[in-house]
Amino acid sequence: MADAICDICGKAVPVHESFIVRIDVFADPNLPPISGEGSANLDTSESMAELLEQMKSMSADDLQDGVHRRFEHRLCAKCQRAFMANPLGLPRQRKSGMN
Repeated sequence: MADAICDICGKAVPVHESFIVRIDVFADPNLPPISGEGSANLDTSESMAELLEQMKSMSADDLQDGVHRRFEHRLCAKCQRAFMANPLGLPRQRKSGMN
């Protein structure tokens, strides 16, 4: 059976001993609140023209990142435990008076 390579430490591990991490980053699908008066005054043609003008200067990756991006990584057991303990990789906050 083939080995998988850990995307964090580069260690080769048997595929059946590895972990897959999938991350989906996407725009919140909720629409902003719009009053009845606000929707009546909304000019969709003008809004669409403005949006298309903004998009002209954006790359395909920029446009994709504004909607949805999926990442998939394979990890060894050691890196999986470390990832689960701190998935965002944020610095640990030390509380005053704590060692």
